[in-house]
Amino acid sequence: TLIARLEEYGFTGFQEDEGVLKAYIGADDWSAGKSQYVKSWLQRQGVKDTVAEQRIPEQNWNARWEQSIEPLTVGPFVVKPTWAAVPEDASGKHILEIDPKMSFGTGYHESTRLMLRFLPDLIRGGECVLDAGTGTGILSIAAVRLGAGAVVAFDISEWAEENARENIALNDAADRIAVRQGTIDEVVPETSFDLILANIERDPLISLLPAFAERLAEGGRVALAGLTEDDEPPMRSAIAEHGFAIDREARENDWWAVVVERGKR
Repeated sequence: TLIARLEEYGFTGFQEDEGVLKAYIGADDWSAGKSQYVKSWLQRQGVKDTVAEQRIPEQNWNARWEQSIEPLTVGPFVVKPTWAAVPEDASGKHILEIDPKMSFGTGYHESTRLMLRFLPDLIRGGECVLDAGTGTGILSIAAVRLGAGAVVAFDISEWAEENARENIALNDAADRIAVRQGTIDEVVPETSFDLILANIERDPLISLLPAFAERLAEGGRVALAGLTEDDEPPMRSAIAEHGFAIDREARENDWWAVVVERGKR
């Protein structure tokens, strides 16, 4: 993915804001040569939108981060960082403590919220779940809270694996969630998953569909997010091409998420 590649160039922080990805790197680690190299690589990947650079004055980033993150209610969940108190109106909700650091998946993005809202109808208890591109581990933790029997969570990013492990430990879910770092072919030999969760981006999702089909149990479902309205036509074509059919879909702002089943007619 784009973030994983940027990490290779030395970027250590990321924030997605209204379709704009902000990537952060230390000023001492940046140079005109590296700037040109990154921009050339982005162009080869088809990223034609403007790439802008800005030097940010030194600040107390931890303090600013803590001030910006508030508890958020999404369906049956309350998502909160460790430094925030549980809201008074959280009675009966599942509390997900998520400290995101550099990984994607806080509940503050539409695609994550769409996936969290899908989960209560997808998990009835005891399911074996695969969380592809786990990020912070939020979807794995939410699945366990709803009664999933076991979860395999993986991410190609070493930062994400570390962050996911930390959040899973915070939520006392390590006994039911196995976290692995690498690609699906490298680290997920298991098959017969009842549910596969993937909140990534269109191109990686399309490339993963055959592997998902191989690892899905009969009658199992796949929830896909990280998709915009512009991604919908090619994604629908890919879903049909790989033998899946849409079971349900949802939207928030310009973001679209879908649940598919293998061979459903």
